[in-house]
Amino acid sequence: MTRHSTYRTLGAAGLVLGAGLVWTRDMSWIDKSADMLPLAAGFQLAAWLGGPWQMSEDSQSDHPSLAWPILAGLVFAVAWILPSLTLLALSWTALAAYWMRRWCQPQTNIIGLLLILALSFPWMVIEWPQIGWWFRLSAAASVEGFFNLLQMPVERHGTELLVLGESIHIEPACAGWNMLQLTLLAGAAIGVHDISKRPRFLIFLLLLPALAWLANFLRILLLSALSLTFGLATAEGVWHGMTGLLVIAVVLGMAKLLCRALDPDGPVTIRRSHSQ
Repeated sequence: MTRHSTYRTLGAAGLVLGAGLVWTRDMSWIDKSADMLPLAAGFQLAAWLGGPWQMSEDSQSDHPSLAWPILAGLVFAVAWILPSLTLLALSWTALAAYWMRRWCQPQTNIIGLLLILALSFPWMVIEWPQIGWWFRLSAAASVEGFFNLLQMPVERHGTELLVLGESIHIEPACAGWNMLQLTLLAGAAIGVHDISKRPRFLIFLLLLPALAWLANFLRILLLSALSLTFGLATAEGVWHGMTGLLVIAVVLGMAKLLCRALDPDGPVTIRRSHSQ
């Protein structure tokens, strides 16, 4: 084994160790493990989408600067002390980007792969509940507007709706907040797989949160309809979980259609020629 391949192997081992450290730094996700643990599938998705991986040669002259991993390592250390799961995930992703550029280059959209890797840690749900609050509040306002269009008596107090005398509370679980990051990760993977042109992929990324919001709005609307028709107990029962799965299916279906609209004739993935 050459020194170059040894460094590549040590770098990969360091990334695996670092990923474990990020996941175990804040264990508050353990109560939501059914929603959080599937995020780890992003590592396997990135490995598959990036293949076949091209091992870089030690003789190449365009190596990235060492300042890159040093700065990312310092941010990682500071984030561990704070602690900040968001900074841990982003600094780890920066280290992964350096490893790709230096030792093992993927044959597809590296920006998309890095996004998938960043979303493979449960930082959004744990540290950014404000985003979930906006999802719930805006969805509640939209559902209120929908019922107003139907000329149904409706009142809204924050994220609580009063429709035909039935009180409907839009809790984080109802808005699919725990599954939002998984939905974004799966949508990003579809974009990496289907879109060949990087500018169009960036447009796709800008539209992906809107697709997730629309799917969650439809879920809240469906749960509200179930509550009004069959009672709150029905909406909170097995149908609650089934509508969550429906949200993921709808987002992925819309993401697939959006990919085809943005890049209908492109190859499945961006592939560099082996001559590069």
